[in-house]
Amino acid sequence: MLQDDFRVAIDIGTTKVCTIIVRKRADRRIEVRGISIVPCNGMSKGMVADAAVVTAAIKKSVEAAASDAGVEVNAVYAGLTGSHIESKNRWANVPRSEGMRAVTDLDLSAAKKAAGAIDLGDDRRLLHVIPRSYALDGLHGVRNPLGMHTGELHIESHVITGSISKISELHNAVSDAGVRVSSLVVEPIASASAVLTADEREEGAVLVDVGGGTSDIAVYHNGAVIHTAVIPVGGFQFSNDLSIAFAIDFDSAEKLKIEYGTAAPELAGMNEEITLHPTTMKQPLTISKREIGQVLKERTTELFRMIQLKLEEPHLIDIPTDRIVFTGGGAKLNGFLNIAKYIFQRNVRLASPRGLDGMPEGTNDPAYSAAAGIALWGMRNLPAENHVSERKAASGFETSGATTNASTGALSVIRGWLQKREKETAGT
Repeated sequence: MLQDDFRVAIDIGTTKVCTIIVRKRADRRIEVRGISIVPCNGMSKGMVADAAVVTAAIKKSVEAAASDAGVEVNAVYAGLTGSHIESKNRWANVPRSEGMRAVTDLDLSAAKKAAGAIDLGDDRRLLHVIPRSYALDGLHGVRNPLGMHTGELHIESHVITGSISKISELHNAVSDAGVRVSSLVVEPIASASAVLTADEREEGAVLVDVGGGTSDIAVYHNGAVIHTAVIPVGGFQFSNDLSIAFAIDFDSAEKLKIEYGTAAPELAGMNEEITLHPTTMKQPLTISKREIGQVLKERTTELFRMIQLKLEEPHLIDIPTDRIVFTGGGAKLNGFLNIAKYIFQRNVRLASPRGLDGMPEGTNDPAYSAAAGIALWGMRNLPAENHVSERKAASGFETSGATTNASTGALSVIRGWLQKREKETAGT
């Protein structure tokens, strides 16, 4: 087992930390060997707000997933989001010797290095350089030039950067939990890896992952990402609006959203009454489900307007993006897709993660797309490495048989989380 290709992905969200341990099988399929979900409230809009709380949740989640898989976790891929994430597309000339000759692997490595040779500010760090296409002696649109002959080689790439200070805060929170950060994966890219189909990537689609504190956007066309953005609005803001509107504490507002929330108040009955206990009133307050829906509809509409603004970039004008794929717990809000169809006037769908075998019952859900995507992106795009080591036996019991997918212990944790979030319609 020590020679197996195990990777560990961790999604550190506003309401939960999800850790997934995956392994690549001999048939090249990727299977889940351990998973854990732990509540967390130490993040705000994708960034660390309380390092101690975040570290404690990471440690608990990683240990539970490791126990599930029967391994010791040494390193992880960590998801990264937040409004500090920035991206741009750029062309770069690839330095190479003169004369017509075949493109080699060394040329492709040089191309990626040239694409990433950009001027960064004092607080910026390069996160991803993702090749989109190549130009050979003026011939554009070449996706894989390996072996083709050319005199000049140019690369078009999608470059993503982030704030060094914000990255360091997340990096330190993970490191303090006792595991090494092998690589950071920007979550819009990760989520797209888990939910978009090959046709959607090719023909053009917008991926929107509505999480707890952010909504992550990735636009694909011709098989490659051409735009990424992060909006600092997610399920937390929906619940917070209810908290303010009805003068109730946040936990009560979250429960109200989950049990009675809808983004389509016109479909809710006026006669369905809910009794609340506002903090500013001595007497109970009786409201209708439609009143709750009106608050949530306003926030949903505002979020969609913000998404529209992010899609009005000049380089997207001629891109056919008539399909919007939503994922994330926040997108499960009742009536959410109805409003999306009306505002965007495009085809929309709600997507769950795909591409991983052995996802436990209850986790093949939009809320887990980011975590699944981080694992898939790392396995497909980052250098081969093993994030785990053999688990030491405790109290005389062997652990070699503990690698069964979705063990009873992990399922118990997951079921407990799901029961707590029963009828969940929004969240991270």
